[in-house]
Amino acid sequence: MQECMPEGRVIRPRYGRSKMGLTISEISREMRSLFDGRFKEHGVSNARWIVLWALYELGQPTSQKHLANLVGIESPTMVRMLDRLEEDGLVRRVPSDQDRRVKLVELCAKADPLLDDMYVTCCGLEEDIFSDIPEEELILAHKVLLKVRDRVFELSGKTREDVIDRAFPSDTPSS
Repeated sequence: MQECMPEGRVIRPRYGRSKMGLTISEISREMRSLFDGRFKEHGVSNARWIVLWALYELGQPTSQKHLANLVGIESPTMVRMLDRLEEDGLVRRVPSDQDRRVKLVELCAKADPLLDDMYVTCCGLEEDIFSDIPEEELILAHKVLLKVRDRVFELSGKTREDVIDRAFPSDTPSS
C-alpha cells in the first residue's frame, strides 16, 4: 500500500489555531442538522428560520439584497426562499418608497406564532448543547469566535452592515 502523505509531512493536532476552521465548520454543519431536525415538526428548515428570525430582529422591512447579505446566501436563492415564504403567508414583499426597483420584505402576522414556537425550540436545543459548559467559558469562547468572525469578514471585504449581530445591537450584553 502506497502512503498518501508526502515524506516529512506532519499531521497537526487540533490545538489553538491549528485546524480551528475545520472545527468551526464541523460544529456549524452539525448544529444546522440538529436545528433542521427539531424544526421539521414546525414545517420549517433552518434556512427558512434564519430568514424569518433576521426579519424579526430587524423589526422593519428590509431589501431582499440586504437580507441575503445578512444571512449569507446568494440573491437568487433568497428570491426562491422568499417566494415560498410568501406562498405560505409568512412574509410579503412591498415596493420601496425610495426606489421602485427595490422590494422590501416584511413579516406577516401569520409568522408570529411560528416564531414563538421556534424560539422555544432554539432555547431548548441551546440548553441541550451548552448545559454542562460553565457560562464564563461560553462567554469567552463566544468573544473569541466573534473576533475570528470579524477578522474573516474583514479579510473577505465585508462591511459592518454585512455582519448580522452588528445589525442587532441588542444581541451584545452590556458590560
